[in-house]
Amino acid sequence: AFVSAGGVHHPNSVSRRRTATWLAAGVAGLVALVGCGSSASRSAASETGTLDVWLMKGSAPDSVVTAVTADFNKIYPKVNVNVEIQNWSDVGTKLDTAFAGTTPPDVMELGNTLVAKYGSSGALADLTSDKGSYPNSSTWLQSLTDSCTVNGKLYCVPYYAGTRAVIYRTDMFTSAGITAPPTSLDELAADGAKLNAANSSDSQFSALYFPGKYWYAMLSYLWDNGGNIATQSGTTWTGALSTPASQAAITSWAAQVKTLSKADKTGDEAKQDAAFAQGHIAMIIANGWEIGVITDPASGGDPTLKPKLGVFPLPSHTAGQTAPVFLGGSDLGIAKKSKHSQWAADWTKLMTGTTYQTQMVTVGGVIPNTTSLVSVQTDPLLKEFGIAAKNSRFVPNSPNWANVETANVIPNMMVAILTGQSSVADATKSADTQIAQILNASS
Repeated sequence: AFVSAGGVHHPNSVSRRRTATWLAAGVAGLVALVGCGSSASRSAASETGTLDVWLMKGSAPDSVVTAVTADFNKIYPKVNVNVEIQNWSDVGTKLDTAFAGTTPPDVMELGNTLVAKYGSSGALADLTSDKGSYPNSSTWLQSLTDSCTVNGKLYCVPYYAGTRAVIYRTDMFTSAGITAPPTSLDELAADGAKLNAANSSDSQFSALYFPGKYWYAMLSYLWDNGGNIATQSGTTWTGALSTPASQAAITSWAAQVKTLSKADKTGDEAKQDAAFAQGHIAMIIANGWEIGVITDPASGGDPTLKPKLGVFPLPSHTAGQTAPVFLGGSDLGIAKKSKHSQWAADWTKLMTGTTYQTQMVTVGGVIPNTTSLVSVQTDPLLKEFGIAAKNSRFVPNSPNWANVETANVIPNMMVAILTGQSSVADATKSADTQIAQILNASS
C-alpha cells in the first residue's frame, strides 16, 4: 500500500470490472451534462492541442480514467488528453518544479493537505466564481471543500476521500453481552468496560486499541467536544489546544485510552491492523482498506475473521450522532498558468461528476466527493465509512500546516500526556506555542 496526504492508504491495484452497457450509458449521460453545463461551444469540435493531466498512482481505476477521456473527446475530438501517473514520494518536488516553469500540467491531483501551499502561492486557478458549474458542488464533503478553500477562495474541486471508523469483533461483543454498537462515547466507554471484564484473563487484551501517536483518530474526540487545533484571525494563527473546551476533550480522550487500550503509548497506528488480527483486540479506529489487511494471510492477517467483523462510525458524545472525522483524500486543481483552462474545467467536471464518482465508489472502492453518493457503496462494512465521512472536519488550512505535521507537534503532545510526562494543561500549552510559531512563520 502507499500513503497519500491526509494519512489515507490506498491499495496499489484496483478492480477493472465494468460492462460495455454500463459504459455506454455513462458516456451518453455525461456528454449531455458537459454539453449543457460548461461553456464549451460548437467550435469545440475543431479545437486542437494537448491537455496534460497528472493523477496519483492508485487513485482512479484505469477504466474510469479511460472513460472520462473518451467522454471528453466526444466534445473535443481533436484534443489529445495526456494523463501521467505520479508517485506520492516525489510529487511535491515535481509540482514545485512544474509550477515554477511556464508549462505546468493543466489539471493535477493534489493531496488535500497540499492545496493550501499551492493555492496561497498563486499556482492554482481561482475557481470561486465557477463553483456552481461543477456537479454536486452543494453537497461536496465538507472536509474536502475546506481543503480547497484558502483565504475564502476556492482553488480546487474535491475528488475522493478516505476516512476512519471503528472496526470491531462482533463475536467479542456478543460474548460480552453487547447486542448493538454504541451510539454515544459514554456507551463506548461502558461497552469497553464490559469487554475488559469478559476478557480479564487475557493480559494483552484491548477493548479499544489506541496507539499513543494516533492523532488522526484523536481529532474526532477533540472536535466532537468543541475543541480545535488552531484559530485564525486575519493572517494570524493562534493555537487552540489549550482552550478550556480542547483541554476537556483531550482529558476525556486520554482517560478512555488509558482505560481501554494496551497499545504502545509511544507508538503509531502503522501496524494496528496486524495487531488486531492476532485476536487480543475488540476495536480499532481504522481506514476501510485495513479490513483487507486484517483478513489477508499474506499480510499477517487472519481470513477466518472476515465473518466476525463489523464497522460503526465513532459515535459522538451526543447520543445518536457521529463524531466528526478527518478526511484524507485528494482534490483536483487547475494550474493558473494553464493555456487550456476551459478544457481543464470540462475534464475535471466529468471526473468529479455523478457518473464517474459512482464508478470511483463501485470500482475503486473510495468515498466519493459528495454526500449524495455515499450510499452507492453496497458492501455493508465499507458503507459505514461513507456514513462516517458525512460529518467531517479539516486541519488548519495553512501553507505551513505540513511543517506542523513534520514536527510531530500533536503526536508528541499526546505521548507526553499518556505517559505522564506532562499534564494536559502544560502539554497543550506547549503544543499551542509550537503550532503558532510554525503557522505564522514567513515562507
